[in-house]
Amino acid sequence: MTLIDLGEIRDEPGREASPARPPRAVGRPLRVVLALAFLVATVAASAPVPARVAFVVPARLGAEAFLHGDRLYVVEPAEGASDGTVEVRAYALPERAPADDAPPVPAWRSRVVTANRFMQVQTGPGVVLFSIIGNQDGVQTIALDAGTGRERWRQPGDPWFDPTGILLLQTGGEEGGVVRSVDPASGRALWSVPTPGRAATYALRDGRVDRIVLFPAEGRVELRDPRTGVIVHAVDLPSGDVPGLVHTMVAHDLLLVVRPPTGLVTAYGLDGLRRRWETRLPQVEYVNPCGELLCAPRGNTFSALDPATGALRWSGERWVGVFLARGGRLLALSSGGVGDRWGVLDAATGREVADLGIWQLMPFYVDERLLAVRPAVAGGGLVVGELDVAAGRARVLDVLRGASGDCRSHGNAVACRLLTGGFGVWRYPR
Repeated sequence: MTLIDLGEIRDEPGREASPARPPRAVGRPLRVVLALAFLVATVAASAPVPARVAFVVPARLGAEAFLHGDRLYVVEPAEGASDGTVEVRAYALPERAPADDAPPVPAWRSRVVTANRFMQVQTGPGVVLFSIIGNQDGVQTIALDAGTGRERWRQPGDPWFDPTGILLLQTGGEEGGVVRSVDPASGRALWSVPTPGRAATYALRDGRVDRIVLFPAEGRVELRDPRTGVIVHAVDLPSGDVPGLVHTMVAHDLLLVVRPPTGLVTAYGLDGLRRRWETRLPQVEYVNPCGELLCAPRGNTFSALDPATGALRWSGERWVGVFLARGGRLLALSSGGVGDRWGVLDAATGREVADLGIWQLMPFYVDERLLAVRPAVAGGGLVVGELDVAAGRARVLDVLRGASGDCRSHGNAVACRLLTGGFGVWRYPR
């Protein structure tokens, strides 16, 4: 029986290889996975970072792993089922590595009938929300009881769970759809409003939904209260302001209307929906916030605009866009080349502060650590790093010799597919 080292911390200066996803490995017998669990516990106990916690969760081929809060959720085809039924298992993330070779015991397991793919997980008071998507059905939301895994309800719609406890579900398409507020515990609709062909946009303030913005094709813009769905402000924009195809988004208390054919960008203040400024940027298709500025990607570059006036502050000639801002600096993605090369820019001037190298950034929430992976230089496995935007550096946290890819992160935890099948989970407290 072959044992694989899952933990070795070693910096790898000069690594430039592409972080391409390795193919999923075919599973091996469960006894290998159990032996790995014991090995991971032993390695974690002697690793140079004492706070690291590692363990292994068995899983069959085709399984997916999702991290959220203090739990790992494994979704895999249910054994013996031919109707698309999957089994969902919830595991509590332990504070320390297992002391023996027994696999962790799930807090609960549940069978869910669906032929569609699970995409993401969110948690709310007493429920776990899974977003699933199919080829024709659009996005559905399934709510499981957080304590037992029992299915409480399922409905069509893409979920947004607000920190204030509001759950919004949105359906839509070219012919329009619906945005509605739903009671998380029961799935009961509290209110609903039809949406135009363009999806509703959520205006955020301090991380919560402050307004729901509806922008119909005929030009009538509505701002609605997310708690009640009632209109708090509406205005008919002149028909000349909305010719042809337009994209809309909300940032810095502005409704931004972009017309890709002309490159015209118009900003309206959310308070009163009065036009603030207008500018023309060739090749621009959308505008998004980047720190205190607005960023408009334009082919293989982007422009940084002053949100107060629309004036051009600077251009990112070798960057295709900005992903987030922290500490007066921006995390930007470079254009061209092989793999995702990340850099840190000074938000005020666009000057490059640091080149962080090539990393595959894992999904993250705005207030979380930026954890990323890339192939190890030698010996196989993956390097785990933390991208510190404010400090302008990439810090290597670990080398996972038994990991093959398919990694996800949440908070301080990382879960990756193992070469033996199953998933390894590693926690990196600060």
